[in-house]
Amino acid sequence: MIYINNILKIFILQCILLTFPLFLKSQIDTIHLKEVEVKELYFNSPNTNKHQIDNFRLMHSVSANIGEILSYEPGLNVKTFGDGSLTTVSFRGTDASHTKVDWNGMQINSAMNGQIDFSLIPVLPYNNLNLFYGANSLITSSGAFGGQVSFNSPDFNKLSPFIEIKQEVGSFGLYNSYLGVSIGKKYLKSITQLSYHKSNNDFKYFNNAVLPTQEMTQQSADFNRINIFQDLIYKKNKNEFSLHYWQANAERQIPQIMTNVFSSQHIEKQGDKSSRISGTWNYQRKCFALTLSEGVSVSELNYNLEHYSGTNLVTYINSKSNEKSYFSSVSTNFCVTNNVHLNSSIKYDFRNVNIYEQKSEVGYNVKNNVIDAMVNLDFNKGNWYNVTLLSRFVKNQNFEPAIIPSVFFKLLPMHDIVIKTSLSHNTNYPNLNALYYIPGGNIYLKPENAWQSDLSVKYQKINNETELEFFYNNVTNWILWQPTQFGYWSPNNVRNVISKGLQIKTICNLKVNKFIFNLHGAYTFNIAKAKDKEFVSEQLPYLPIHAGTASLRIRYLNYEFCFDELIYGTRLTSNYGSYSHLLEPLWLTNLSIMSFVKIKKSKLSVEFKLNNLFNTNYQLILWRPMPMRNASIVLSFKI
Repeated sequence: MIYINNILKIFILQCILLTFPLFLKSQIDTIHLKEVEVKELYFNSPNTNKHQIDNFRLMHSVSANIGEILSYEPGLNVKTFGDGSLTTVSFRGTDASHTKVDWNGMQINSAMNGQIDFSLIPVLPYNNLNLFYGANSLITSSGAFGGQVSFNSPDFNKLSPFIEIKQEVGSFGLYNSYLGVSIGKKYLKSITQLSYHKSNNDFKYFNNAVLPTQEMTQQSADFNRINIFQDLIYKKNKNEFSLHYWQANAERQIPQIMTNVFSSQHIEKQGDKSSRISGTWNYQRKCFALTLSEGVSVSELNYNLEHYSGTNLVTYINSKSNEKSYFSSVSTNFCVTNNVHLNSSIKYDFRNVNIYEQKSEVGYNVKNNVIDAMVNLDFNKGNWYNVTLLSRFVKNQNFEPAIIPSVFFKLLPMHDIVIKTSLSHNTNYPNLNALYYIPGGNIYLKPENAWQSDLSVKYQKINNETELEFFYNNVTNWILWQPTQFGYWSPNNVRNVISKGLQIKTICNLKVNKFIFNLHGAYTFNIAKAKDKEFVSEQLPYLPIHAGTASLRIRYLNYEFCFDELIYGTRLTSNYGSYSHLLEPLWLTNLSIMSFVKIKKSKLSVEFKLNNLFNTNYQLILWRPMPMRNASIVLSFKI
């Protein structure tokens, strides 16, 4: 109960800070806001925080995956070991399985490990990418202790007919293509987007895992990825119907780690395939909104490993995993009075997972059903003080039901300052690998639980915006995989993690004569420590205490210059610092120069990119090299 008392003290202090302006009500001017229509796949309470990813970065990242884009956001920790490799994202010191991802309202995390590989999701210039930190994720789903990433199709009102082609060629066999076609008239619109990515990843690096240190070339790291997106949207009067399709295929080779480069032959491959389709009907009147959604997903993962000692095959794995899912949801938004809104939703999620390993002839075939219901009340005290009460009821067929309460406050003490705070409980259920994997699965695992609280202060003017957020997360029954006496690993509820800190993000725009300057900056301070029974860990692995990013964009006539900085502090690489190898502080610099010309309604552009400008030799994952200085050229044409 100690951790609950601590977080309650923090929350009570935040509430006192928010309540104080009540006594100054007579000094606050009334703020008149224009009435706007807001339509979402799920209702977004005005008292919760939704962070929208910068559109400029989406439009100029033809070769990137979503993980690369998110690495420039505060509070996020992106772990990867190169282009096409496994890429995971965690929020504010939580685990990658505590990050939930939805596509058009349908959660796409794997039911097997609870995670998602962000390297398989391309950046699309016309899609919407939003973040919900901490408790704010409860507006969409449960279990996201860290936060939620929402990846949605383009908005109907923003779509206009166009054809766009992008082509990129770069170092280490990099080859990227993008084709976007949008057609349609007043009521019916369609957009088709194709993304192809290929790279050999045969870059040179300095191997400091061997003596003496040698310059080497990474081998057997090829990656190919193709994605097809099709969106069809019909909107007339109060109704909107949409149909979304996503086909993805990827093949990759996984190179050896730096310590094993002189070992015998090693062949490691992985293939991923998935097909997803979803449909949504949205009906909206002045004081009532109804949304119905359904979706189906089928995915397949094939993994092969062959490791030789001389000519003898010593390790052989050939596994195949299939996952099928069905999703259905209903949500409503009703105005009880002018100042009170009632919102509700219910979701049903079905998963069927079949895993089989050929050599050992083991695996599992499991079906799982989850029902997630939500209701919230928004109380709006004029335009300056709002409260949201939210509760979720979640039933996983393998566990007892969970009730998840939360409360959100919003205050506008001045017309250019917004203060928000929240307190919530959250529950995350064990993934199917943790329960049933052979060997090592533990059917006696308990759900993970968390108490969360945050406070944000946002200052906004026409040309600049700054937001400061404080956060505190306390997770109990954290599931940790540990080695056993039988030679394999098994998960157990042994960990209690407290993660706290602050993050700040600022945006500044300035125009001087014909020059336009745009500056984005972010900083994160995050301390996250764990207690595993009698052991107390230092900072969690791969989580820097200090991290920051900065981006400067300069536009002059038909030229654009972009300068990006990515900064990480020292990182531990294991749970217990005394036995951990340290990754040194990292400072990466990327730059790009673009020139474009407009011919009537057409636009032609040429962009030159130079990554890792100062040729830094570094690792984001221990003994996994990252590319040194590299370049690419992008040609784009849009009509």
